[in-house]
Amino acid sequence: MPLQFNLDNTESQSTFPKRKKKNVREILEKELSKPITDGFDDIDLERKRRKLLAAAWRERDNIYRRIMGRPSYVSPANYGPPSEDVPEDYLEQIAIKERNAAADMFNPGDPTMEEQHLAVLAYGPDPTRPYWTYLTAGLASPWMQTNSQEVSGFGCEIMIKSPVDLPWASQLLRTLAFYVFNHTGQLNPGVRLSLNSPINGGSASNDSALRHAFIWYADEVPNDWYQLPSGGFGIFTAIGITDREKEYADSVEDYGTWCIQQVLRHAGHGQITDPERACLSSQEGFAETFSIIKARADAFRETAPAEISNEDGDGEF
Repeated sequence: MPLQFNLDNTESQSTFPKRKKKNVREILEKELSKPITDGFDDIDLERKRRKLLAAAWRERDNIYRRIMGRPSYVSPANYGPPSEDVPEDYLEQIAIKERNAAADMFNPGDPTMEEQHLAVLAYGPDPTRPYWTYLTAGLASPWMQTNSQEVSGFGCEIMIKSPVDLPWASQLLRTLAFYVFNHTGQLNPGVRLSLNSPINGGSASNDSALRHAFIWYADEVPNDWYQLPSGGFGIFTAIGITDREKEYADSVEDYGTWCIQQVLRHAGHGQITDPERACLSSQEGFAETFSIIKARADAFRETAPAEISNEDGDGEF
C-alpha cells in the first residue's frame, strides 16, 4: 500500500530549534520545474553527468565520515563511487530503457544496477551515540543533473536510529527512498508519514505499535545544509510514532511535529525509534506534558512573524 504523507512545512521554518534552516520543499519544487535534457542521449552530456555524480558521491562520503566516522557495514556491499566511464553500448541502453519505460519502476536498492542508486550505511554504537544509526546515500545524488544546482538530487538523505541492529531500519529507509524516487516526494523536516503497517514489518505476533513516522533535524548533524559539487542537501532523521501520538501531532496547528518531538524527548526517547516501546499516551502525565508543550507552540504562533507561518499541506504517495 502507498505511503501517505501529511506535510507540516511550517515547522521547517520555525525558530524553535534555534537553527538557520532552508525551506527545502520550495527550493526542490523550483528545481524540479526546470526542464532537463531528454534522455541524456548525448555522449558528452552523459560523460559530464557521470563526472558530476562521482564528484558528488566522494564529497558526500567525506561529509559522512566527518560527522559519523566509518560505518560498521554498508548495504549493498559494493558501495563505492559510480564509474565515470560511459559504456560503449550507452545509446543502445538508452533505447532499451525508453522502450521499457512504461513498465519500469525505478528500484533504488537494486545492487545489480550499473549505477548504485541507493546504499544504506549502518553505524554501530559508540560513546557519543549509544545506538545504531542507519543513513541513506543516494537521495541527494545528482542522477539527472549535468551542472550544479541549488539542490542536489532530491535535496536530502535520511537516517533512522535503533536501540539494536535490526534489518527493518534499512528496509524502512529503502521504502521511503523508493517512493521519493518514483513519485518525486519530499522528505523535509515537518513531514509526517502514515506507513500503513508496523514500522518493523513484523508478523501479528510481534507487531509494533509504531505505524507512522515524522521527519526532523538529526541531533548528530551540526549543520542543516551541506554543499556538494552538484548542489545542496540536508541530513534529516525519521522517527517512529504510534496512531495516538500522530493524532496528537495532527491536532496542533502548524507545529505538531515539533510538539511530538519535544514530548518524545521529555519521555526519554529522544530521536530513537524502538519498535517495542508502548504508546506515550499510556504513560502517566502524558496528556499534561503534551498540553504544556502545545501551549508553548500556541504562544509562539501568536507572536510569530507572518512570513514564517504557512498552511499545512496534504499529499499522498
